Amino acid sequence: MEKTEYQEEKHAQSIYSSKRRIQRHVLNLEQYLAKAIYNFSQTSGNTDLLQSILAFLSSWKFSKVGFGKSAFWCDAIYFDTVQIENNKNFVFKGHAWIGLVSNVDKEWKVAVSGHFTINASGKRLKRYTLKFYDNDQLIVLSK
Repeated sequence: MEKTEYQEEKHAQSIYSSKRRIQRHVLNLEQYLAKAIYNFSQTSGNTDLLQSILAFLSSWKFSKVGFGKSAFWCDAIYFDTVQIENNKNFVFKGHAWIGLVSNVDKEWKVAVSGHFTINASGKRLKRYTLKFYDNDQLIVLSK
């Protein structure tokens, strides 16, 4: 193993071993997402950036929820419908590919929906709810 690979592995272990570090990373992603939603509401541009940020945020929130247990990860989120309300509320429905961290070879396609509210300046998320549905199971990530 090269030195850089070793350093990256140690850095990842350091982040995942602390709830506080995970929370800090989640907060950074929430700010990044708020700015992306604000920019999207102003330009109605491409949704690719929003989809990838939501997938990262979901994975980190899964890490926080499942700390020390079998955690999920999110490979991708794809929007089917997107709606902006009052330049502050972002609502979407779509599907996501999720799996267990303990078995990265197996993923499931699940329905997903989300409702996000940003503050007036567009720099922070006031609240959000992200729901993953699979048959009779429901996973909710929220602020």
